[in-house]
Amino acid sequence: MSRIVIQQFFFNRINYLNVLKVINLTQNRYKADKFGHTFALIQEGSEIRELPLIVRNVCSNEICCNECTKTNVIDINNDELVNKLNNLKNETDRKKADEEIVDVIRGFKKCSSVKSLIDLLEIVMLDEITPAVALCALKKIVELENFKLHIASNKLSSILNTKPNIDYTKTPILEKLLEIIMKGDNNSAVVGILELISIDRVRVLPFDIFKNKISEEILCRVTENKLNIDDLCRSIDAFSKLNEVKTADQLWIGIMDKSDQINEKNVIQVFRILHLLKKSRKTIMKLLERCLKRFWHYLSTDDLIEMLYTLRLTKCNSNIILKTTSRWINTNIHTMSENNVTSIVNELNNSNYVDIGIIRALERYIKAKHSTINSPLLMVEIMNYCSKFNIRSENIFEGCANYIIQNGSNITPSQFRDLFWPFGQLNYKPKSALEFWTKVESIMNKEFNNFKTQETLDLLLSCVYLEKHPLNFVQSVFNTSFLHNLFEYGDKNDYTKIKLKMIDQCMTLECDHYRGPMLPKDKFAKSIWCDYRIKRILKEINSTLENTFQGYKISYSTILSRLPLMSIYIIDALVHPNKFEINSRYINFKQHPGLCTAILVHLPEHYCWEKEHLIGIETTRIRHFRKIGLNVMSINYEKILELKYPAELTEYINNRYKNMLTPC
Repeated sequence: MSRIVIQQFFFNRINYLNVLKVINLTQNRYKADKFGHTFALIQEGSEIRELPLIVRNVCSNEICCNECTKTNVIDINNDELVNKLNNLKNETDRKKADEEIVDVIRGFKKCSSVKSLIDLLEIVMLDEITPAVALCALKKIVELENFKLHIASNKLSSILNTKPNIDYTKTPILEKLLEIIMKGDNNSAVVGILELISIDRVRVLPFDIFKNKISEEILCRVTENKLNIDDLCRSIDAFSKLNEVKTADQLWIGIMDKSDQINEKNVIQVFRILHLLKKSRKTIMKLLERCLKRFWHYLSTDDLIEMLYTLRLTKCNSNIILKTTSRWINTNIHTMSENNVTSIVNELNNSNYVDIGIIRALERYIKAKHSTINSPLLMVEIMNYCSKFNIRSENIFEGCANYIIQNGSNITPSQFRDLFWPFGQLNYKPKSALEFWTKVESIMNKEFNNFKTQETLDLLLSCVYLEKHPLNFVQSVFNTSFLHNLFEYGDKNDYTKIKLKMIDQCMTLECDHYRGPMLPKDKFAKSIWCDYRIKRILKEINSTLENTFQGYKISYSTILSRLPLMSIYIIDALVHPNKFEINSRYINFKQHPGLCTAILVHLPEHYCWEKEHLIGIETTRIRHFRKIGLNVMSINYEKILELKYPAELTEYINNRYKNMLTPC
């Protein structure tokens, strides 16, 4: 096997068949078989890929013969065409011939056994039938024999009784039908035979003979540029069903050479075969990216959904296609049904893609139709999308709040959890607060026993993030029965314990009527995860902080005795007087409110998508530090990285110092 290096392949300009002709001639001296295989190293931009190529081996005398007799062949073909046209003297004769073909096909469909069909073929005379008729006959034979297998399997008969009833006298008839199809110009019929082999479960057709001959014929027609996009896609699908993945991969060059045939009607068909390709998948994906730029606005909703599904199935990360999808959604969101929007948002969620165009489209959709939305699945998908990407959109959240108020009684407990959780997660308080919280309390009272244990914790945690203390429900959580059910089913993970501690701590600090804490303090030393990015950035700005807080001592990664041992309660930098240096962990800050300052570094994931608001757990963290008597100074990690000069850093730190939050 050889390799051929092709530099700078410009897919929209080069004629791939020219490459094949060169390769065919160079491989002639090394191969004696009809087809050989090689690889081409193809560079497109900064990417280099090794792709398989078909090599058709011909003898030198065949080349000369082909070149010398080219004119004669054309003349012969022209004479045959003239003779045929003379035989069909007028349009009536042509229609009569077509009707005869239709009658033959109808006769095939009426046959109820292979014997009757073979008898009919003998009457029709095989030499006079067309490739389309031959394909129809083979399909009927396969259909009849496979139907026998289906009936036999339903009756639990022995597999020996399900073998096709085709003897050696009938096999030549099958091979004759195959020969008619291979010699004809009907490319669709040739591909149809390959598809027929892949669904022939009982091997009615001589498998090895048919498969080898048809495979060679298809490869031959690919090298001659005879197959169109539809035939190529069908061939790839059929080869894959026959576990001929390598052969299917070699057909990429035919698709590239027929790229001008790809349009809005067949582009999805090309997308469907992406997951069947291996080495050539990225090359075809690049081609589709260029094609979509021309006719993306002609795509239907179903086409878009299938396109997104294919991207997820093949794990191809194409930002160009996803941006094109965003543009399409932003243009057509007003014409889509609820089911279509649900499917598209679900696929975007699974594809981990978000951009401003999609957010604006969803905002317009919710703002226009929030009062008429009937499907809870649509609202659930949109809110899950917001939850996953921290999208804190006023229009979307207000629409969801109105939906809960109007339809909250008709949704399932799991759906209510998905709708309500993002409010606390992203710290959004609805404008219609009284109606909203009245409805939420009503649903929780009614469905409390129907919520799963994790759903119950999420609902209560969302409430405390929003400073709505679920005093009527926490007693049902912090009891032996609930905790036993929670940990009995394998929920002994740290995240579940963090939820319980957060609920307990929020209620203890913020609710006067709560008799807590309910959970015991951690008495044993344990490791707590700290983000290295915070340590590194504090080390870089250490001198600036010391200049700002002159006369004070700065302690890093401080844990206070009054708060639970959790990473969210670690103070990144605690500014305190020197006399409190040793005992700062045990100080009662309420006796000295505002004396010490907690410096918190907020990473990118601490913010909502628009980078303006902190998420719920971070706002709760700040609120709790203020509750125990600390000033809180927040620093944006990304903003620090953007500052290039010491003067800019000093100005930013001084500005944050002036705007720091005082104790509650």
